[in-house]
Amino acid sequence: MDNLVSIYIPTKNRLALLQRAVHSVLAQTHRPLELIIVSDGSTDGTCDYVRSLQTDVSVQLIHNPQSVGACAARNQALQAARGQFITGLDDDDIFLPHRISRFLAEWRRREQAGERFSCLFDRRIFDHGHRVILGNMAASVSAEQLLADNAIGNQIFTTPERMRAAGGFDPAMPAWQDWDMWVRLLQQDGPAYNIAANSYIMDVSHEFERITLKSSDKIVQAARLFYRKHGANRHQMLGILASLMAYEQMRMSLRDLCQLIFSGDYSGEALRQLRRRRFRWSWTSAIG
Repeated sequence: MDNLVSIYIPTKNRLALLQRAVHSVLAQTHRPLELIIVSDGSTDGTCDYVRSLQTDVSVQLIHNPQSVGACAARNQALQAARGQFITGLDDDDIFLPHRISRFLAEWRRREQAGERFSCLFDRRIFDHGHRVILGNMAASVSAEQLLADNAIGNQIFTTPERMRAAGGFDPAMPAWQDWDMWVRLLQQDGPAYNIAANSYIMDVSHEFERITLKSSDKIVQAARLFYRKHGANRHQMLGILASLMAYEQMRMSLRDLCQLIFSGDYSGEALRQLRRRRFRWSWTSAIG
């Protein structure tokens, strides 16, 4: 179907948050839509809720009796998607009503201009409860730039065929799965462009787990695997270290802090970490 957009939401036992996310999809100004909800071992009534939905949007439920993990759940949705286009939504986040229509209009505009690009993304609104900030402000991102910084964020707009060709999400990644996927996608199909519509609200105020609350061991494992998979020049390696430093639970090694301080680009935050004694007395780099 022309202009059919598939939207996937993986979820597990967060029914109240899921309902809010689903409502934001149903409020989209664009039609036709396909909503794919992957219940990854949910036992809280998620499946009953999804089955009860009565809407003009096509709703597909995939239920895993035993959890297979977020990456595998996303890949299940990717394989089931029938849309001409695809995008994702985390179950604790919100689409604003104009998101899909703005993505589609920008895609058609660039397509008609004969541009080569892999995907579109948007600035995210980070809701911390007590304050709101904007993130992912770059107008465009190349694969080389993305190796040093996940300037795209956690969701993109592209085609299912491109995501499948890029290999889908890697279940071996304990974190940074989106970042890893976008790198492969951009390397395959070209740069990503920002529609600058401020259409995605990322809720970081709730009590459920987010990547920012995962154990430092998992974050370090993800960084090491990311570095081994993609390689990096010195600037990109420093960017990966700077991404690690941004996690509140991380304690960087003295060696890594020194590298960031002497780099110039990341010296301010690294010096603050040093002054606050938020580091490990080690001369071993987190990513080798």
